[in-house]
Amino acid sequence: MKRPSVLVVTRRALRKNKYIDYLGEYHLDLLIRVGTLPVMIPVVEGALACLPQYTEGMAGLLLVEGEDIEPTHYRARKGDLKYIEETHRLRDEIEIRLVRHALRHDLPILAICRGSQLVNVVCGGTLYGDVQKQKRTEVKHRDPDHYDTYRHLIRLLPGTPLEAWYRRKTIKANSYHHQGIRRLADRFKPMAYAEDGLIEGYYDPKAAFLIGLQFHPERMLKEYPGNLRVWKAFGSAVRRHVHQ
Repeated sequence: MKRPSVLVVTRRALRKNKYIDYLGEYHLDLLIRVGTLPVMIPVVEGALACLPQYTEGMAGLLLVEGEDIEPTHYRARKGDLKYIEETHRLRDEIEIRLVRHALRHDLPILAICRGSQLVNVVCGGTLYGDVQKQKRTEVKHRDPDHYDTYRHLIRLLPGTPLEAWYRRKTIKANSYHHQGIRRLADRFKPMAYAEDGLIEGYYDPKAAFLIGLQFHPERMLKEYPGNLRVWKAFGSAVRRHVHQ
């Protein structure tokens, strides 16, 4: 059976004075595991012109972690601007166009970390430039010295997809971000909050599948069965779209 294509934009890094475009193996492995075909879009000049061809067979969109989002894309406050770290305008533009295409065609979207922030921005929401400093929170949202082991508590709201997948009221989640959602776009409903009130998950109740998560379920697969259920639900939604 032919696998439905899920588009995902690569990240860029310098290696031996040259850029490489890559995607984490966690994401690629899970996309294949849930029955889809990962299609990677490189962040290179000319990629924008290729998007119509990429989207011809597009059945779903995965958005992952990466650089800060350019504050020109949302109603940033003056205080936000001084906290902006590395950005990538081309990646922003590629992903924004893909999000708009997916929204127009009601394609399944799974947006993780930066991805959840970007979808919120595209739909009219706003961000903090630095959650830690602007919320003056005691919750650590980024701990680079304990990247894979740090966890903080989040509360799952009853009656949401996230609660159905995890079957718990709370979980301990990872956290690798300094930007975060300030105002959630009107079309979305929250699914989870950190102890300081930061939104850790949201969804669109009217969409076939549109899930935004600030945390990384793919990096905690052995901790909660719900982490894999998130990805399986995404794969099922992508396959349903093709069959419809």
